[in-house]
Amino acid sequence: MKKIKILGIDPGNYKTGFSFFYKHPSKPELLTSGTIKLPRKKPQNFKILFDSLKKLIEKEKPEEIALESSFYGKNPQTIIKLGEVRGIILLVSAIYNIPIYEYTPQQVKNAITGYGWSKKEDIALMVEKLFNKKPESYDEADAIAVGFCHCLYSE
Repeated sequence: MKKIKILGIDPGNYKTGFSFFYKHPSKPELLTSGTIKLPRKKPQNFKILFDSLKKLIEKEKPEEIALESSFYGKNPQTIIKLGEVRGIILLVSAIYNIPIYEYTPQQVKNAITGYGWSKKEDIALMVEKLFNKKPESYDEADAIAVGFCHCLYSE
């Protein structure tokens, strides 16, 4: 099995976490990660996110994208906004012809902590332990967990 470059994404309304992994037969290798931060309630947010993802993809050239699937919250406005962010991610993947693989929050948490209902603090702690990297935000930690999940569960 050849190594495959993965882009892991944790979509968020104002912070979208990302991670890049090499998926090896032996062990996933975290290459880099971070957070795309968007200004609150600005009309250009979608363009900023689109341009940021394009720049990351053109630089890193991932072969697959792992994306955390939507969860159903109580606030309809939050769900709508998250759907818009996911739409930008889906558009960028289509433009670059990169397949997307989606994982539920429970799958992601189970992959990184061994427990599908883990708290954000637990995910960040496991990321730090597994990859010797202290994430700057929970969004970054979640994106690392999404990429790691894909490395474990995909063929």
